Amino acid sequence: MATSETAGLPEWKPPLVKGIHKYLIGSLIRLHIILIAFAHYVHPTRVILVLKKLEYLRRQYMGDFKICKLIKVNGRYYWDMHAPGWPSAAFVKYNEGEMNRIIPFRKKTYYLNSMILAITKKCPLRCAHCYEWDILNDREKLSLDNLKVIIEKFQFHGKGVAQIQLSGGEPLSRYDDMISLLKTACKGTDFWMVTCGVGLTLKKAKELKKAGLRGIAISLDHFDPYKHNAFRGSDEAFPWVIRAIGNAHQAGLVVILSLCPVKEFISSENMMKYAQLAKRLGAAFILIIEPRAVGHFEMKDVKLNAGEVTILEDFFLKMNYDPAFADMPAVSYHGFHQRRTGCFGGGNRYLYIDTDGNMHLCPFCRQNFGNVLMLSVRESMELIRKEHCFEFKSATI
Repeated sequence: MATSETAGLPEWKPPLVKGIHKYLIGSLIRLHIILIAFAHYVHPTRVILVLKKLEYLRRQYMGDFKICKLIKVNGRYYWDMHAPGWPSAAFVKYNEGEMNRIIPFRKKTYYLNSMILAITKKCPLRCAHCYEWDILNDREKLSLDNLKVIIEKFQFHGKGVAQIQLSGGEPLSRYDDMISLLKTACKGTDFWMVTCGVGLTLKKAKELKKAGLRGIAISLDHFDPYKHNAFRGSDEAFPWVIRAIGNAHQAGLVVILSLCPVKEFISSENMMKYAQLAKRLGAAFILIIEPRAVGHFEMKDVKLNAGEVTILEDFFLKMNYDPAFADMPAVSYHGFHQRRTGCFGGGNRYLYIDTDGNMHLCPFCRQNFGNVLMLSVRESMELIRKEHCFEFKSATI
């Protein structure tokens, strides 16, 4: 049902898989994981042990909740925006990495599930929460060749990285370079783009998809167009998002809506209105990223209190596991898991590389661990894994 905020907007359906189709695909995915285990451990006893441990890790991460939503886009199936879709080489790589943590079959390999790579300082917006505020629109330091070297280093280390998120700034500001990066990267890694949607025409969306982009996380911080525009510092911000979403759908890209819920926004009513808009726009996932006192929010009281966190956690649980919301997009919320199992950043499962090539625990925990162009991946990972998230304990699973 359209609200006053969504009336007049285009409408797409979230690409949810249901019924017997969902059951059959889920069974095939589980069978594939078993076959991956047999390929590396051979002996049934070791296979059973690693599969039981994987299930234990899943319960540590999700509790007794089981995956309820399955997304299909362009021939691949997704259940978590941070896990590669099935079937794919990245899916195999991702599961091999998790198994290798339990019973190593590749010694001394620092495997990453995901890497966030900021490819530009440029952006046409002035977003209220921008963590790159102090360097926004400064001169670029990383050349296209530098970016290719960084990607190559991580793709060739051990068995590589399953997922790379291209961010900024606004990565579309380096559109031609992004096309080149996607075309020259080795297969077996899923590439995603984190964007505000500015300038994502249908032609560009199709070219990005053809070059190897798998999906986009589009920042949308309010269901009210005027409030989103104010948050982003441009009267065109909301229309850009809507056009970008439509073009991404037509190009066959996975669409994620990324929300930074500030204190003034958080209420059960507002979260539900946002979910209704996300559903109307056909989003596969909603990504919730809590505000942090960095960048333009530095020295500001933006940390969420216990009541605000509870509202977000209730929303996360309802959208993902309550049958009454089965037609809504799935929700990814780092804070829910970080408060229970710890942070997976800092080289545990992901890390962040800034626009100068320096490594950090994540985009919010800034602590320069050296330039990846000057260090080997092994040296880099050994440095970064000695530290921990500033907000949460480090995950041990």
